Amino acid sequence: MTLRARLAVALAIIAAAGIAAASVAAFAVTRSELAQETDDFLVQRSREIAEGRRAKPRGGRRDGGNGLEATVDQLSFDPDAVVQIVDRTGDVAGSTGVELPVTAADRTIANAPDETLSLRDVTIDGVDYRMITRRVGGGAVQVARDLTENAEVLDGLRNRLIVIGVVASLLAAAIGWWFTRRTTRPLRDLSESAEQIARTEDLNVSIPVEHDDEVGRLAQSFDKMLGALAQSREQQRRLVQDAGHELRTPLTSLQTNVELLQRVPTLDPEQLEQALTSIHAEVAELGLLSAELIELATESRDDEAAAEDLDLADVVEGAVARFRRRHDRPVVVGTESAKVRGHATLLDRAVGNLLSNANKFSPPGESITVRQRGGEVDVLDQGPGIPSQDRQRVFDRFYRSDATRTMPGSGLGLAIVQQIVARHGGEVWAREAPGGGGDVGFRIPLAGG
Repeated sequence: MTLRARLAVALAIIAAAGIAAASVAAFAVTRSELAQETDDFLVQRSREIAEGRRAKPRGGRRDGGNGLEATVDQLSFDPDAVVQIVDRTGDVAGSTGVELPVTAADRTIANAPDETLSLRDVTIDGVDYRMITRRVGGGAVQVARDLTENAEVLDGLRNRLIVIGVVASLLAAAIGWWFTRRTTRPLRDLSESAEQIARTEDLNVSIPVEHDDEVGRLAQSFDKMLGALAQSREQQRRLVQDAGHELRTPLTSLQTNVELLQRVPTLDPEQLEQALTSIHAEVAELGLLSAELIELATESRDDEAAAEDLDLADVVEGAVARFRRRHDRPVVVGTESAKVRGHATLLDRAVGNLLSNANKFSPPGESITVRQRGGEVDVLDQGPGIPSQDRQRVFDRFYRSDATRTMPGSGLGLAIVQQIVARHGGEVWAREAPGGGGDVGFRIPLAGG
């Protein structure tokens, strides 16, 4: 059974239960009111008879006596009830209809010194009556009322309530079906979209968001998830394409040098050294490209430790110290203590990549300047600078300007910097340094800022 059907059935059951409870309550109240009305009628009628207020006229007046003879004399005045007079011995002195049963309890009432009465249900010839026995002078009066009319009223009410309950339950089921159909339509669309995506593997599917409720927010979240997945797939596709393009050049060069060594049995020492040097350089380039591709593809999440408060100045000085151990180039450093929240390993790698980039473009022997103030880190070189048209693209994966295509590198170093800084909620820049050269850096928020 579908979710829509289950909800419709649940609503119908709830409605039916509510209607049934209301019907039972209405039936019980009506039955109680009819019974009370009958009892009130019997009490009132028996009192009137006992007090002689229903005596038959005699000579233009009513007999107001309270004796048994007067009571018997007024029996013809009760067509809406059966009236019976009982003497002290329990014998019937008079009746307006069927003979009512007389029990020992009734005889006791007939002989009671004070006014006494009792009410009970009796059945005579298959007909149900409600009867009262009340003491009168010299005996008792019994008044009974046929309950057939009450039973017919209750039967009619019961039948009407059943019909109303069935119709209302069916109507509730129909309304529930319509309501759940409208409510679950976004879920149905979501399910169909998921099935389509699973079947076609096409993530470019838009999920319509029509409501601002839980289902609408679910559809919105699913739509955002599809967009993120589509973007991730597109990034992977571009990464593979760009990687294939970047790998093609060193592989072609390696193949050319290997073929040269295979075709020429003997090379003079200078040619052999050039071939081997080229092969060594291309292998190193492939190694660097491979490492950076792995780092970029895994989104630099090799450090899974939780972010911590750290001093950005210590991170910068550590990266500079490592750079100095690997290179002879002088580095001018200026730092100040600044607390940031982040990953020390990733920030160290970002500063290291900025230093490597500056080292690649700086003339031999020229120094690199590193400045850190608050959450900002600048790395300045004394190279040719960055053309204005390239400053927005140097952080793209594999981007290399026309002037740098012959230089070593994969074009991924600054892309990794941007990725790390983005993880820390910061921003990067590439601009012209004062006095010429390039100024490449980043800014991340201070701890608690």
